[in-house]
Amino acid sequence: MKHYKPLIEHISAKIKEYQAQPSANRVFVLYGLPLSGKTPVAREVAKSLNGKYIDLLKDKLSMLTPKFGLYTPLNLKRDISSWAKETDSLLVIDEIEALLDTWTREQHEDLLKLLSGLGGRMHCPVLIVTRLNLSYEDFMGKDRIFKIS
Repeated sequence: MKHYKPLIEHISAKIKEYQAQPSANRVFVLYGLPLSGKTPVAREVAKSLNGKYIDLLKDKLSMLTPKFGLYTPLNLKRDISSWAKETDSLLVIDEIEALLDTWTREQHEDLLKLLSGLGGRMHCPVLIVTRLNLSYEDFMGKDRIFKIS
């Protein structure tokens, strides 16, 4: 975990910058290949900021299962906004592929548009952790996108 320390500190510092800016868009993305260390980094970032870590697959998927085929990016945005109210510092959502793998490329882009447009309405910053390399730069500032390799 020591070799991830600079990345953890960088991500934590960037998120702290946005915590003080209520009008700023406070959605961040951490992405990388499978087994690249995303989950340990995300857990440590959540821990360092006293945030809430959610493993979507373990913690929330069972609530989505009955309506899984009907669950849309708008539903996820609504749920993220609700989950974000459970913490003041940071909400980390990991294992989002469990849901994204069922969506089309257009739905992925719809989610990015929705998340990038949340602005100051988000109760706290949100860090989305994924293995999917999407066109994040088209929807959010580069300083809110972190790649782990």
